[in-house]
Amino acid sequence: MPRRSYDQYCAVARALDAVGERWSLLIVRELLGGPRRYTDLHADLPGVSTDILATRLKQLEGEGLVERRRLERPANATVYELTPRGAELRPVVEALAHWGGPDLGEPRPTDAVREHWYTTTA
Repeated sequence: MPRRSYDQYCAVARALDAVGERWSLLIVRELLGGPRRYTDLHADLPGVSTDILATRLKQLEGEGLVERRRLERPANATVYELTPRGAELRPVVEALAHWGGPDLGEPRPTDAVREHWYTTTA
């Protein structure tokens, strides 16, 4: 899939080229807590399809923000984790959480809630 771009010589536009697609920053939010298996990411990102999750992970890998690693036995699983460059997005995610917090209000009946969403961005 060809990468979409704003084609603007602007730091904000270039950053959005890397992480501006829907679900990308939420994947980063999940990985800020440490390495995660694909199935765990999918479980904690309600509403994302498996196709979109796989595509976004590949895009984030291509941007050098996420890497895939095989765990040794006994775990013998593949995990995704942030690279040092990807971890630099922590203040961005925290700033978005701080900015969006006042508008959060009470959870709607259709809202998914995960306890770690509060600790990752607090």
